[in-house]
Amino acid sequence: MKTEVMDVLLYIFERFQQDEFVPVEKAQTLINELEDVGFQSGEIDMALDWLDGLLEASSNSFAPNPAALQSIRIFHPYETHYLSKQCRGFLYFLEQTGILDSHSREAVIDRVLALDSEKQVNLDQLKWVVMMVLFNTPGKQEAAVWLENMDACFH
Repeated sequence: MKTEVMDVLLYIFERFQQDEFVPVEKAQTLINELEDVGFQSGEIDMALDWLDGLLEASSNSFAPNPAALQSIRIFHPYETHYLSKQCRGFLYFLEQTGILDSHSREAVIDRVLALDSEKQVNLDQLKWVVMMVLFNTPGKQEAAVWLENMDACFH
């Protein structure tokens, strides 16, 4: 992942956080706005693809198997390459406190891997991914607001 792609995602998230969705007819306006503020078209395309994947990851396709609700998540070495011990611990904390369930946890992991980074994401980047997933998961918006407020208390 180039830092610029994450910057595009953060810009979109902050700019359109209050909107339920961006209508298709406004997509070109969004692209023009992103280009006007200096983002490159390749980064914009990657960010928009990432957001398309976010919609898929937030859907029922990632819904957990009821038998998996009592299971323990073991990270594959490929995942640990992108998620440091600190990030994995944070995910575990969020799951233990009820902010994430197994469905949203898997969506977060999917979206981190989709960033296509050459290095591990840092904790702040992970928090943004968590908030983007929560804001786009039905019934989890309050958890996203809680996480955002908690994060603001410590910064």
